[in-house]
Amino acid sequence: MGLFDAFERKTCDICGEKVGLLGGTKLKDGRLCKSCANKLSPWLSGYRGYTLEDIKRHLAEREANDAEVRNFNITHVVGSGNVKMYIDMDNRKMIITSYSNWRSENPDILRFDQLVGSDMNIHETERELKQKGPDGKDVSYNPKRYEYSYSFNVVLNVNSEWYNTITFHMNRSTVNGFDTDEYDRCYLACEEMCEVIYAIIHGEREDIEEAIEYYRNVTSQPRRKYDMGYYYRNSAYSVRRGQDYYRQRDPRHNHYRF
Repeated sequence: MGLFDAFERKTCDICGEKVGLLGGTKLKDGRLCKSCANKLSPWLSGYRGYTLEDIKRHLAEREANDAEVRNFNITHVVGSGNVKMYIDMDNRKMIITSYSNWRSENPDILRFDQLVGSDMNIHETERELKQKGPDGKDVSYNPKRYEYSYSFNVVLNVNSEWYNTITFHMNRSTVNGFDTDEYDRCYLACEEMCEVIYAIIHGEREDIEEAIEYYRNVTSQPRRKYDMGYYYRNSAYSVRRGQDYYRQRDPRHNHYRF
């Protein structure tokens, strides 16, 4: 191979168009141009582990998915924040996406029987606050003081040929402070999504609709000072996870005495 062969413009093994100088998206036995790579599921990763035939089959499924998305029948909408779940209860299918114009973005449609489990993941970042000492240098307070910021995620486990885990970022920007309305809103959005998914996996239609109605009522009420038991006092549906389950996933247990 000559020195300049490495910079020779290759072609896409799907559409035949030229790929970039860096070689495009590489597969086990081929490569994709940017346009074809953008048609893949956003949850698909590890491209080098797939053959060209795998990707051709995946793209055919994505084309069929796109046609179904455009005609997706919404019976229920879950979520009041950045991420929403659109449910077709009659056909037992769902879409979770942060796009407002999602019908043109081809989000993956998931069947209820593909759902394995879900969990909330709240990542806490701690930063020590310091003060100026007599010599003008930064020194710690006594006792030390900290400020906290958070990012909220829902992790969905699914049974799919193309991926097993999907992570949804529930907040658009970092949440500063744990004793705030914004923290409560994001925390409740995570819990709502996980509880409805839990009801889909473990319950019947009436359980799912009870869970949806419960959180619709809760999220429509005025924001309140954080209270671990507040969102559980009027719960009626039977398949929900216990209060302790979410307590263990909430970083605020480090700062509040329950």
